[in-house]
Amino acid sequence: MKLAWRKPSVEADDHIDEIPAPKAFDGTLFKRLFAEARPHAKLFAGAYGVLAALFALELAGPWILRGAIDGPVTQALEARQRHADAFESDAFVHDLLFWAGLYVACALGMVIARYYEVAHIVRTGQAVVADLRTKLFRHIVSQDLAWFDKRPTGQLVTRVSSDVENLSEMVTTGLCTLAFDVIKVVVACIVLFFLHWKLALVVSLSLPVLIGVSLFFRGGARDAHRLVRARLARTNGYLQEVLSGIRVVQVFRREERVSGRFTGLLGRYLEANMRTIFLFALALPALDFTVNTIQSGVVWTGGIEILGSSMSYGEFLQFWFYVKLLTNPLQELGERYNVLQSAFASAERVFGVLDTRPGLALAPAASARRVAPEFRGHVRFEHVSFGYVEGVEVLSDVSFEIPPGATVAVVGATGAGKSTLVNLLLRFYEPTKGRITVDGVDLREWDLAALRKRFGLVLQEDFLFAGSIRENLVMGRDAIDDEILAEALEASRAERVVANLAGGLDAPVAERGATLSTGERQLLAIARALAGRPDLVILDEATASVDSATEARIEEAQQSLLADRSSLVIAHRLSTVRRADQILVMHRGKIRERGKHHELLRERGIYARLHTLQFADTHARP
Repeated sequence: MKLAWRKPSVEADDHIDEIPAPKAFDGTLFKRLFAEARPHAKLFAGAYGVLAALFALELAGPWILRGAIDGPVTQALEARQRHADAFESDAFVHDLLFWAGLYVACALGMVIARYYEVAHIVRTGQAVVADLRTKLFRHIVSQDLAWFDKRPTGQLVTRVSSDVENLSEMVTTGLCTLAFDVIKVVVACIVLFFLHWKLALVVSLSLPVLIGVSLFFRGGARDAHRLVRARLARTNGYLQEVLSGIRVVQVFRREERVSGRFTGLLGRYLEANMRTIFLFALALPALDFTVNTIQSGVVWTGGIEILGSSMSYGEFLQFWFYVKLLTNPLQELGERYNVLQSAFASAERVFGVLDTRPGLALAPAASARRVAPEFRGHVRFEHVSFGYVEGVEVLSDVSFEIPPGATVAVVGATGAGKSTLVNLLLRFYEPTKGRITVDGVDLREWDLAALRKRFGLVLQEDFLFAGSIRENLVMGRDAIDDEILAEALEASRAERVVANLAGGLDAPVAERGATLSTGERQLLAIARALAGRPDLVILDEATASVDSATEARIEEAQQSLLADRSSLVIAHRLSTVRRADQILVMHRGKIRERGKHHELLRERGIYARLHTLQFADTHARP
């Protein structure tokens, strides 16, 4: 109970994944949501049609009750008061049965209408959410790598899953039900004034109080729900991180430590939720009390009007039910505000992601260079500098070229900047200085998707998706058939891997290729790159994580594998680069030496020292 009354403390890291939102939240967000819902206009029209039919039946019910009371019931009472013998029971029963049957028919129609109300509105909301989730996912995967570097994976998962799901409530409760409630309130007010203007005036004067109570809780609820979403994202992010590194957690016996931290994150998430629960629990009784006050005013004024014979019992009953019809939407607004504020907080975050744009400046589609059939694969780095963090250079004034069909290898200590060359060549990042050209054309002027199709990339720890071996090799490229796959498997020396699997190319692959060894995953990754018949091959530490036998198989195939292709080979093991046309030696972001294997050994510089240390260590092993 103590948590319910204490405002949660806002810590600095609560807002790491927050997305700034404009001040006019409601109008902006509703406009954005209307834009997303526009393609489903027919579904919304159907939803409003169902709501209109239901409202008509709700209006008809009290009118039928008034007809029964002011008709046969009142007539029977008056007849019995005048003379008991004048009362005709058969006529009374017949008339009353008619009105009762009409009311039952109306009630049955409301049951049917409510079924279609729920079914159709939910269907409409899910249709909008499905399109929005697809749009959000496509937008996320189209971002450049620098964008992902600043956002935890768990945060993005929360955006696509629970945040988008929350918007379903905004569609069903906001765009459908709440929007139609405004119409119901206006129509109910007009009907009330038409029935009895004095009673309607009493109700109208009380409505601002009811609306004010609803809006009173609105501001705090938005902030509370925004904090809930932020802490949920952090909790999901930590959960994803722990599950991804579960092997390390168990090896180092960190189960208790990570469980303790997860419990702490859940505690902060609970604290934020308790604030929203407190506001919600306070709002409901406040709204109920306000409605009861309005109803008491109706009873007081209505009783006086009935006593003065200016209002019948049936009219009062009809008016009473119409007051309920008026106040229910306003009262339900208090119940819905919890859902709506949570949805608003999610909408801010979802649309905030959709509003981001890739940091890389892409050439306009009309002017982007397409890859021509005579693509040569001539790469030049011209005075390139780059840093992942502003002010901290990873590369400094790097210049070299890869002539068509040549193999250039890059070696150096960890952190020298070798893999950064690959990131820049694939244009995952933009150089801060200098430029990179392919066939004499600046990388920024190429059609990026078309250019990347000409690249074959193999990383040190390549990624295999859950599915089959065939799916991981083809990767949706329609031009790749079984003949091309066979050639790629043979050239990469991965045919043995496939042959040893039950099912061959159709053998299942676990998530991240967990059922395969590191060497097997690496060979399949090389086969995947070769299956696309690339013009430019990039091997980033391709043999760093394989055993000696697997490395030997890769080296055997490397000469034919890279023949007549421009290639950039990032290597830690110097034995894999001896045949390169040129070797670049990097140290602290700069190219310190360049030349062939035997030339660099004669210079007795950095390369020679690396060679001596590496092979001396190899010879020293028992």
